Amino acid sequence: MAETRSDIELLSLIAGGDVRAVGELYDRYSPTLFPIALRILRDRSEAEDVLHDSFVAVNERAGQYAAERGSVIAWLVTLVRNLSIDRTRRRERRSTLARDVLPHEPPASARDPERLTSDASEREKIHRALASLPEAQRQTLEVAFFEGLSYPEIAARENVPLGTIKSRAARALSALREALAKEGVSDDASSTKARTDS
Repeated sequence: MAETRSDIELLSLIAGGDVRAVGELYDRYSPTLFPIALRILRDRSEAEDVLHDSFVAVNERAGQYAAERGSVIAWLVTLVRNLSIDRTRRRERRSTLARDVLPHEPPASARDPERLTSDASEREKIHRALASLPEAQRQTLEVAFFEGLSYPEIAARENVPLGTIKSRAARALSALREALAKEGVSDDASSTKARTDS
């Protein structure tokens, strides 16, 4: 009978590219981790996706594990919990956007060519306004909106002080409003864009 390898031994093997070690760690802890994802997401399919994504991340980050920061299972629980929360936030942001924006969209049948042209023109102006921002500011807004990360999470990921991220976001929103005004986007559109990105 093969000797049972420790969690740290498995992570070491994973860091060295051993795919079978990923499977062994998955078999060992998925029964513990799946209920955590399910409790946060309340959707079995999404919980399964998060569990899969978590072990993809384990495969990529195994070399970053530091035993002095806690046990392997604690590291895995934190990873699953964070990915589940991130997914929940993205889902909530999409729902909020749909609730705030889509009800104001006219039915497709009511859209005449002139309105469609106007909408396309306004979208292009917004894209140009975003593109005019400094890269760091634009990325902060895009990460906050599209990935659903909070400012502390962005700061941790980019390894910069939280105050830097907050001031960067504030400057980005101010610059975006100015750029939208220059593009001739209405105040309503400008405030909506700024609100969804904050």
